[in-house]
Amino acid sequence: MKGIVITHPGLQAVAAKETKDIIGKDCTIRDSVALFDTDEVRDFCTLCYRSQSAMRVLQLFTEFEVERLEDSFEAVQEYDLLKYLKGKTFSVRAWIVNNDSLDTMETEREVGRIVYEKYSKDGVKVSLEDPDVPLFVYVIGKSFYFGIDFAGFDLSKRNYRLFCQSDSVKGTIAYSLVRLASYKKGLVFVDPFSQSGTVSIEAAFYASGKPVRFYEKDRFAFHRFPHLAGLDIDGLFGKHDLFDDSVKDINCFDGQHRHVRAAEKNAKVVGLQKLINFSRTEVEWLDTKFEKESVDCIATNPPRPSTNYTSDSLEKAFQEFFYTADFILKPDGKVVILGKNYPKLLGLAQRYNFTL
Repeated sequence: MKGIVITHPGLQAVAAKETKDIIGKDCTIRDSVALFDTDEVRDFCTLCYRSQSAMRVLQLFTEFEVERLEDSFEAVQEYDLLKYLKGKTFSVRAWIVNNDSLDTMETEREVGRIVYEKYSKDGVKVSLEDPDVPLFVYVIGKSFYFGIDFAGFDLSKRNYRLFCQSDSVKGTIAYSLVRLASYKKGLVFVDPFSQSGTVSIEAAFYASGKPVRFYEKDRFAFHRFPHLAGLDIDGLFGKHDLFDDSVKDINCFDGQHRHVRAAEKNAKVVGLQKLINFSRTEVEWLDTKFEKESVDCIATNPPRPSTNYTSDSLEKAFQEFFYTADFILKPDGKVVILGKNYPKLLGLAQRYNFTL
């Protein structure tokens, strides 16, 4: 069997590394996807339950290059889906990236038509609202991927993001910042611009080993898949529900009290608040929180210019951040920042002894 983890464009290497960590499979990476082979259907379920980088996890039926939608019809028609669909309802959803020649609704309609016409005689019906088996088409550029969506929903969405700021980042991207910073359990981690706390919460999930879908076990589409009828899904969940609640040294700081409170509330939703140190701390005071060269990694999603943050005040905050980061970070430590104005950030970083 072939599998595919779909993530954000540019983060496929992070997804491949995480997939290797979780199910032990090497991946081939392409733009926004990590592809793998497996003999265990449970691997797809495990990735849905634990992956922090995945947007979708598919059992992949077929992949090919397309110039136009009609190029996909023959491959979809030829693949035998009977064991997955017999007597069940299905839907087809599509996500199309960087391809102006394909339309999302038309793709869903035409692929769904082909499947229905082939299998309606076997009791297969369409259900757009609550299908037993959600089929999924992912197109990026000219690459066309078709398979079963094991989760049945967008895995980049997090159930803990109840108290969010306008600049809050998706959990999948926050997790990628954590991994790019080379963080792991036992290291000292700092997010100095916490906002909603997403980066620190993803770090706590990763370090503790707590499944990111721990409180969402019943949501997965795979509970209703006919070809998983003999799989002990409760046992699969139980195998991954042993996690380390002694994690420490994850530090979630922000200069605004409302941000710190929001971060703490969000962490409490998923039971991680005791693993994270929350504090209202301005960036210029970071050197009072840590000894010289005592921090292993910093990952953060800083605020953007707004009514609360002018460009000048943000530039001053970044200057103070890099100044204090130079003091508290270990010589081999890393700083990972999510931002758009890279030349200005890089200039400030280089001024305080950081290199790209």
